[in-house]
Amino acid sequence: MNLSECLQKIHILVEGNTNYPGTSEDSYLTRLQRVQIAVQNWENEEGVLWNELFVSLADASDGDKTASDGTAEYSAPTDFKFPLGYLRLVDSSSNSTYYKLVKPGDVQLYDNSDAKIWYVTGNASTGYTIHIKPTPGSTEDGYTIQYEYYKAATIPSDPTDVLEMSDPLYVVYWAAAEELKEENPALADYYTQVALNKLNAMKLRNDVPTWWEEQGMQDVYSGFGS
Repeated sequence: MNLSECLQKIHILVEGNTNYPGTSEDSYLTRLQRVQIAVQNWENEEGVLWNELFVSLADASDGDKTASDGTAEYSAPTDFKFPLGYLRLVDSSSNSTYYKLVKPGDVQLYDNSDAKIWYVTGNASTGYTIHIKPTPGSTEDGYTIQYEYYKAATIPSDPTDVLEMSDPLYVVYWAAAEELKEENPALADYYTQVALNKLNAMKLRNDVPTWWEEQGMQDVYSGFGS
């Protein structure tokens, strides 16, 4: 569902007609703000990491994606929130060199080590920086940088922007309930409950294991040394 469709559904729930407001009208702009707040509420739902927000650097619209000789620091994507797992430097034959993720406070433990590590510094205000150690040299120049990360939700603003959550009707009902709180409290309460039900359903689906996924930790070392 894109933003335009979302706003139209909100209008129908609130007004009961299809006389949709123009993009410069106050009702449109107010509903747009409510949609954006609802997306932020979803993004920051306590205790949940949404599957939709786990992404790869390759899918990002910005951020440094190529290693350079003598360069140890690289810009993370603007939607970066926190890193996941290993960083890889991939050569033209698709061979990967793996770098272990460590916390910035632990970097000093590797000062005299040849271990391949990476870490992240910065914040949402100044931006995040990716550090690769040891510094890529001439051998790694031009290699593709790959890593996964957890991103910030895209806040819709353009009518064609698609909401990332699995059930955008959560946003529709939440925004409609907010608009009707004073005018029709009973209907607002009903819409709020529908929104909460949809949010809870998304949380449930988010935790459902994939097909054939094992429950518990897989023993990846079984057979070693036998």
